[in-house]
Amino acid sequence: MLCGLLGGLYLLSVYGELGRTLTQQPNVHSPQQPNEHSPEQQRRQKAVRVAMQHAWHGYRTHAFGHDELQPLTQSGNIRWGNWSISLLDALDSLKLMELHTEYAEAKAHVRNIDFTRSPHGFTISVFEMTIRALGGLLGAYELDHDPLLLQKAEEVGRTLARAFDTPTGLPYSQLDVNNPKSSGAGMASLAEAGTMQLEFKQLAQISGKREFWDMAERVSDVLEAGSRTHTGLYPMYISVLTGQYAKWTEYTVGAMADSFYEYMLKQYIMHGDDKYRSRYIASVDAITSTLVGRTKGNLAFVGRLANDGRLVREMEHLACFYPGLLALGAQVLDRPQDLLLAEELTHTCFVAYNMTATGLGPEHVYFIDDGGLGISPSDSRYMLRPETVESLFVMYRITGDQKYQEWGWQIFESIEQYARVEHGYAALVNVLQTNMTSNLEDSMESFFLAETLKYLYLLFSPPTVLPLDEYVFTTEAHPFRIIK
Repeated sequence: MLCGLLGGLYLLSVYGELGRTLTQQPNVHSPQQPNEHSPEQQRRQKAVRVAMQHAWHGYRTHAFGHDELQPLTQSGNIRWGNWSISLLDALDSLKLMELHTEYAEAKAHVRNIDFTRSPHGFTISVFEMTIRALGGLLGAYELDHDPLLLQKAEEVGRTLARAFDTPTGLPYSQLDVNNPKSSGAGMASLAEAGTMQLEFKQLAQISGKREFWDMAERVSDVLEAGSRTHTGLYPMYISVLTGQYAKWTEYTVGAMADSFYEYMLKQYIMHGDDKYRSRYIASVDAITSTLVGRTKGNLAFVGRLANDGRLVREMEHLACFYPGLLALGAQVLDRPQDLLLAEELTHTCFVAYNMTATGLGPEHVYFIDDGGLGISPSDSRYMLRPETVESLFVMYRITGDQKYQEWGWQIFESIEQYARVEHGYAALVNVLQTNMTSNLEDSMESFFLAETLKYLYLLFSPPTVLPLDEYVFTTEAHPFRIIK
């Protein structure tokens, strides 16, 4: 499996001895309908539910009301301003999995959170609070319809709206909740500026407060109006003061940009506005022609375009959401060529897991000229991220191919073997090391509850549970019903 070091990278063979069997290359030419809920899939679904109970119990026992659980020290952190972010992010997962006692206790705590202030005076990330706090409350409201959840969502929305008081209407990336007159930095990433439309438009529709919709729509228009050198591609940074993109930027579908592209398609699905359809198609065509590469072994990947116009042959774990997005767009927009590429990229994302000693995927993989893959020691962490299992879920729902369930189950078993600890789940320092005594980080991010376990649960659920033709999932996996 581990073939040596080259240029500071751990070199791994994709097609050699892997320590586990790699399922056959994908075939998209004869899509099937997802199978009925077999006894085996019921067993797997229940196993994921038990994992959710275990993760929640660790948070409930040692970090309740804090932002995140630190499972190794049995403590909680307040890194997001102490708004109980794990609790908010987990609400709809608890409801979906019918963990009634846990959900009731979590919802009761929501009433006690004051979203108009930060108890410790922290500045908060507008992006993270939008997708985790506002999205979490709206997703739970979608499944529950308790007016308390909508009331608290409005409270979050009004607080975050202060960040949009800029010359352009683009939000500051950071907000001092306790001092509304203070402002954040003048630059924001593409994802920070362009990932709030689903949440704020959903809030506008269910609350009847049009100002939230107009605020989100203005941001989209400013992002589209900024001058660009590549049609369909958007630079990674933009000035919230002038609305102009940075000229020194790179292009990527990974960190700092990912969910911006995601929300183009999902806004079209949710609201039917053709301008988002056109923008999405232009972006996908540009990404395919500019950012997609292949190894000599024919592994497809989505790299990044450097400042000098060079394609950097690496793929972030965050970019593994992209094949699921492609597959969804292929179905909605009748673009079969996108489904073919989605199959290839999903396969690559699974290979990045399958090639490691733990069966878990690193933060980055590098594609070597001879067809192999490499992992940098600095990028070898596994942070309990959801993107690969998200794409497995979407691919299974769209193609009906059971191999995606098998791949997902293999990943879940690896999580159970290497990331489960007595008081929850912990991130891994190095996916190439199986000695767990020194290979764990004291971290269980909220997205493990909101996304990773939710997508695994849905992967083994009947297709009638939150069907893709009735619901759109936000970038944090919160389900919003599509408005017909």
